[in-house]
Amino acid sequence: MKKIAIIYGKLENGIQKKSVEILSKILLDYTYEYPCCFEFGTDIPSNHRKIYIGTKENNGYIKKNSNASLSHSDEYFISVRDEVVIIEGFDDSGVLYGCIDFYNKYIIKQEFPHTDKYRINCFEKDLPDFEYSSRPSVSDRGIWTWGHVIYDYRGFIDNMVMLKMNT
Repeated sequence: MKKIAIIYGKLENGIQKKSVEILSKILLDYTYEYPCCFEFGTDIPSNHRKIYIGTKENNGYIKKNSNASLSHSDEYFISVRDEVVIIEGFDDSGVLYGCIDFYNKYIIKQEFPHTDKYRINCFEKDLPDFEYSSRPSVSDRGIWTWGHVIYDYRGFIDNMVMLKMNT
């Protein structure tokens, strides 16, 4: 199995760091090792499968190679072509939601392609081409707990992030 490299733009805030963290944890379940993480512009070993994440403003590879035209907050575009993955967001939140849906819309679909119960690890073979773009239709997405106590609020917030809620 090829090693995986996540190539990000600049980790200037917590949302960008969370994007790399979530994607790393997802990939760990399939490759059994953490992916290597590089800032764009760093020399990346040629034997690594590359996943570029970021916006056109902070990742030069995405700016040069993505043909997506994103125009709304939280919007993202996922492209898998020739063994290279691009997860592009209009903004930092879009990158985060793109990383989450790379798992939800691509990896899961490859993992269970049939109705049988056998699991297929898509990272053990060539990645099939894929394109997906989305944005939320509701700007404020959240939960009201009706005053109930949340004992593990960090876990609760992490679960809300995975559900792409923002408030």
